[in-house]
Parts: sequence; structure tokens; C-alpha cells
Amino acid sequence: MIFVRLPHSEVRLTYTTDWHTSGVPPGRRASDYQEAILNKIKFVSDITEKIQGASLCGADVFHIKDPRNHKANSVNLLVSLIHLLRCFPTGKVWGGIGNHDLSWDRMDSLPTQPLGLLIAAQVYHNLCAESVIFTNQDESVKVLVEAFPYEDEISTLNRIKEAGKTRPQDVDYRIGLVHSYGAPGDRGNIYSSPVIGYNELKDVEYDFLLWGHDHSRKETMTVGKVTHVHLGSLARAALNYDEVDRPVSIAIMAFSKEGIKFQEKPIPVKPLNLAFVTSDKGMDTVSKTDEMKEFFSTMETAVGGIETSDPREFLQSLCDDTKLLGLVHELCSL
Repeated sequence: MIFVRLPHSEVRLTYTTDWHTSGVPPGRRASDYQEAILNKIKFVSDITEKIQGASLCGADVFHIKDPRNHKANSVNLLVSLIHLLRCFPTGKVWGGIGNHDLSWDRMDSLPTQPLGLLIAAQVYHNLCAESVIFTNQDESVKVLVEAFPYEDEISTLNRIKEAGKTRPQDVDYRIGLVHSYGAPGDRGNIYSSPVIGYNELKDVEYDFLLWGHDHSRKETMTVGKVTHVHLGSLARAALNYDEVDRPVSIAIMAFSKEGIKFQEKPIPVKPLNLAFVTSDKGMDTVSKTDEMKEFFSTMETAVGGIETSDPREFLQSLCDDTKLLGLVHELCSL
């Protein structure tokens, strides 16, 4: 357990998730994607500095899982992230581990992944390995922050329930970072995978559960003892309904002896017509032989970064259209 004292009368924390940084623009994103996502992270750093707090990340820091993909996970991107995260208050970001940060969803692959380099550089703290207690200036308020390792939804649900049976006596507030599908109500499903229902967690001893993994937004709500924060991805990586209709924001939490304050602040983003390429990328590049080769090289890079034996996740990585994905899953009985 790490103990970190913040220079304010309150414990103030910011939260974003699913950054999906990449040197290769995902989906139909325009060519300036890397610059755009790094600017958003810089905005998060500036807000965290302004409130004299610490920053939490819900995982999926990188988009392409293959550490050998030197275009997507370039030296330029890695060096830029190290410098950027070092400028955050506390000199680092505190976060979880997502499926896009791993090979084959294996936690033991982390040391060889791009995120493993950020952890080794001490600019990203792995909360799955070691939790942290943030305290205020006079150490009168203590906030415990934990993260759950990436697993299937049922295993994650059981971990949260087990950890949430009792509240540690030496802390005032407790936060859990969850990289998993979750939604209001009872248990549901998406792409034939379970979705943890908020109702299943109404009695666990957490003040906040901060959700990642699902890029769509769900409004913040309190169910039983727990306030669920489900902002959606910091990155708009796909041109579909969830991205078009979703604001991008940062959560700001303040903890004191008097209670909890929560707010969201919008993060500036480019208009959709500038952020995305709406014409077919393939048709744009077939006019010249050299451009054709470059196009197929880029496609090979994108597909080569998908490391999963699950056909549902493979299709989801290739296709932006939610309705089409649903139809394919239905027809193929996935």
C-alpha cells in the first residue's frame, strides 16, 4: 500500500479512461490522431494541476496490443507519453490495466507491453499490483483507490463483491477502478458477453466504482451505497453512434470530512468532420500503385495489432458499425 499526501485541505482526484493512444489512426480517424489524443491528456494534466490533485486512469492507455508494432507504438509516442505523464501532479498517473494493454488478455504479458515501459519509467502506477491511499494536507481525510485486474465479467463481479464485503477501518472513502462491461439495472449482455448490472453491486463497500472498457457513456448514478461513473472513452476511436452522440469529459471528485463533491468538465474536441475521414480510405488510395501498397501495409499493421482468439472482439476491432456488428453476431451465432 502506498500513502500519498496531496497539498490541499481536500483530497481531489480526476478520472478519465480508455485513452487508446496510437501512432496509427484507428478506424476512420484523421491522420493527426496521435496529436489530438495527446492534447486531451495534456488537458487532463492541466485540470489536475489546477485543483492540486492526482489523476486516475481506467486503463487501455494504448490502442494496439502488439509491442512489436513499431508504427502504432512508436518511440516517438512512448517518449511523448513519458514526458507528458511525468508533468502530472505527483509525477505520474494512477491507473488500472485494460485488455488493450495486454497480449492475449494475460496480465503476465504486461512487462513486455508499451504500458509496461511507462510503469517501469515510474510515470504510470499499476493499481492492480499496489493500491494507494491519498490523504489531504493535514492527513485528516484518507481515500483508498484500488483497481481490479482485467478478467471476464463474472470473475470481475466476484472480485468486487469479495473485496466489498467489508470497508477498511483506516480510510474515510473508497474507490474501485473497473475495466469491464457494466450498466444500470440487472445483469445484461452485449455481443453475447455478460454486462455487470449496477444492482448486483448495491451493497458493496465502495463510495465510487469508476468504469472503463465500454466506450459508450452512461450517466452517473448512485445505486445503494455506490456511485457509478461511466464516462466512456477519452478517445473517439470509431465513427459510430456512441462516438457521434457522446460528450467527452473528465470527472473531478473532492473528498473532505464534510462529504464528497463530484462534477464533470467537458474536454475540448475537434468537430467530427475534422476528427474523422468519412470517405472510404481504400477507395482514396487505389489510384496509384505506391499508394495501394501503402494502404495495404497500413491495413496489415492495423490487423496485426489485433491479438485475440475471440471472434467477437476481432470483429469489433475491425468494424465501426454497431448495427452491423449486431447482425453479424446474430447470423453467425457468436
